[in-house]
Amino acid sequence: MLSPKSVAWPAFGILLSWLVYQRQTCPAGGSPPPTVTLDYGKVLGATTVQPTYPGATVKQFLGVPFASPPERFLPAVPPVPWELPLNAQELKPSCHQQFIMEHYREIFNSPPLPESEDCLYLNIFVPASATVGSGTPVLFWIHGGNYQIGSGRHHEFDGSSIAANENVVVVTINYRLGVFGFPASPEIPLEQRNLGLLDQRLALKWVHENIGGFGGDPAKVTLVGESAGAYSVKQILANPPEPLSFRAAILQSQARGVQGDGDKSWETLANGLGCNGEPSGASQLSCVQAAPVEKIRQVIDRYNLGFPPAIDGTTDLGNFAHALEQGNAAKVPLMIGTNADEGTMLAMIFPPPRIALGSIFQNDATVVEHVLSTYPENASEFELKSRIITDFAYTCTTSALATISANAGQAVWRYYFNASFPNLQPFPGAGVWHTSENSLIFGTYPRDNQTTSQQVRLSRYMQRTWSQFAKDPEAGPGWPQVGKAVRDLQVMGGNGTSWGELIEGKTLDSVCKVYWPAIAAIGV
Repeated sequence: MLSPKSVAWPAFGILLSWLVYQRQTCPAGGSPPPTVTLDYGKVLGATTVQPTYPGATVKQFLGVPFASPPERFLPAVPPVPWELPLNAQELKPSCHQQFIMEHYREIFNSPPLPESEDCLYLNIFVPASATVGSGTPVLFWIHGGNYQIGSGRHHEFDGSSIAANENVVVVTINYRLGVFGFPASPEIPLEQRNLGLLDQRLALKWVHENIGGFGGDPAKVTLVGESAGAYSVKQILANPPEPLSFRAAILQSQARGVQGDGDKSWETLANGLGCNGEPSGASQLSCVQAAPVEKIRQVIDRYNLGFPPAIDGTTDLGNFAHALEQGNAAKVPLMIGTNADEGTMLAMIFPPPRIALGSIFQNDATVVEHVLSTYPENASEFELKSRIITDFAYTCTTSALATISANAGQAVWRYYFNASFPNLQPFPGAGVWHTSENSLIFGTYPRDNQTTSQQVRLSRYMQRTWSQFAKDPEAGPGWPQVGKAVRDLQVMGGNGTSWGELIEGKTLDSVCKVYWPAIAAIGV
């Protein structure tokens, strides 16, 4: 028979744990935190007031797991239910980052974000008015970073401002990167090598199944991605999940990114770790799986190894045009655009112009010289590399993607971001650099003595445009579809105005005639 003392101590322990938990999760003012009940268990968030929108509050649910802590080099699986309410008031670590230049680390990771292999979490930003059944549209954000860097927890991607200003739910996610997200081991089946892309799809499935509990509408999800994130969105469009878990997509500066031979990078990594010819007879894969993270990173940094996504026929189909031609791509409204100076951020890792163009045009010297002749003779090497990257990899490829999609019956709207602000310049001459639009969309640009009225107005206009498209994608963002009017390209921020002007797409694309053959051969 249990004595009163033997019963009392466990009961006291439970009570003490509950009191500590309440202290951790309830705000100092005593108001209970916003709570959501899912099949997995309860989720406790936090409420924040938006200083730029007086009186507006946003509910934040940070670090919500969409997967169990992943095992290295294995596909993620859904999370297990939790018994105690989940404290979702703090951001979780980023996935491990791989910076190919210290310059990029200073720009995109200062101060450094915490990192871990246990990183498969998402963040949900909910307007105060959104409750179960409110059917609020959802923006599902996939960050860029060349499949090597980036995080849904980055301060730039705090969705509170756009959630409060535009009454939309914003979801940002992490996914595995570098070798942890794209291991090219011959021991891993091809269909399981793009772990980072599989992570994205698992997060999207989680949102489809659970966002209703936060007040979002699973039938009103818009995919939004920038750079590698936009390439990811494009590949989800190419081979969409069933049932379809989104109804529209926005692609900002879409590009595949990572160059390099994943197979060779894997072999170099394995050799550098001493994982070939193991005396114990252990496989190469299991040896790399067991290696310390820091040792893996040292080898990767030493040899500058790249681990691109593999064209696996499921998560990465390569040329999107094939999916359109075969009728397999998701038929949803699209908004697509680029920035005026995409190449300035990338020029420092780009080979000399003639070498770069030679790789694009199969070393045809006549074509290379013709392309070079279309640019100013007095352009510096940096300026020339920046323009080639901007024109070929972004402006012209995006134009081709928009045209091909429109010709296939998709509703497509195209924009061009052309605004530069002093407080958003990471280095002299950056201009309207790759990723510079993100802080305006999220409303996270610096508020300082360099902030201009145009910056404020343009940010609100872009927030409204992205959100309006999510609310009614069939109606579009507010200008003519590609191919439906002479002026079908919206310039955002040009001429010092708050939003810009509508121009003919062919005006921007005049430089593209020298690149069309290469784009046709490579695909979009």
